[in-house]
Amino acid sequence: MSSPVLSESRWEAMQREDGRPTDLMTANGTVTKTGILLLVMMATLAWAWSAFWNDGAPNFNAFKPFFLGGAIVGLIAVLIGTFVPKLAMPMGFVYALAEGLFLAGVTMMFEVRYPGLPMLAACFTTATLLSMLLLYRAGIIKASPGFVRGVIAATGGLFLGVALLMLLNVFGIGGGIRGALYGNGAIGIGFSVLCVGLAALNLVIDFDFIENGAKRGMAKRYEWLGALGLLVTLVWLYIEILRLLGKLRR
Repeated sequence: MSSPVLSESRWEAMQREDGRPTDLMTANGTVTKTGILLLVMMATLAWAWSAFWNDGAPNFNAFKPFFLGGAIVGLIAVLIGTFVPKLAMPMGFVYALAEGLFLAGVTMMFEVRYPGLPMLAACFTTATLLSMLLLYRAGIIKASPGFVRGVIAATGGLFLGVALLMLLNVFGIGGGIRGALYGNGAIGIGFSVLCVGLAALNLVIDFDFIENGAKRGMAKRYEWLGALGLLVTLVWLYIEILRLLGKLRR
């Protein structure tokens, strides 16, 4: 999930709302704030790990409320922070704390089944981030209007499709499709590759949002919106890489 894609009219409306800010958004400031949120998330994950990982195995029963609560609170925080930019800073911290709990659960589940895999996924996530940033800075991948529309449409279609499949699964429908997409066969691996690719392309939209905000002289508070969007995409990318590696290990 990336930062909100803004039309020209939306950019202008945001600029009118802030008037002539004296403290302006910068790329370096956004990177710093992303780092702060990332540290908060990692600290929360580390706490959860130390508190619920005992004798070489996690206590899933005790951790389940934190895991589910983190997922729900994190989603709510992202929606509020994205659609109410003035609240991006507090919602960014709420998301980082909540997602730290959620990621702790995901990471522990994969560590139990595939020891060492989460660390490998983290390394691949970092490598993907740096690679996409290099391609963006070199102008090899550009966030043109067509590119942005295509990525957003594909991402939205993916999430709607997954949500529909989950809903149908509640009524016992579509189990075969779900099994194929999340299994370790050719279809499942291909689906995971698609998800990883879309998450990586969303990074380009995040980079473009940050660069555009700095060029347009947006208020400094929008650094928190850029940081929140980038962190959300990184979390999504990490989870999808973890799933892909898990399928390849089976």
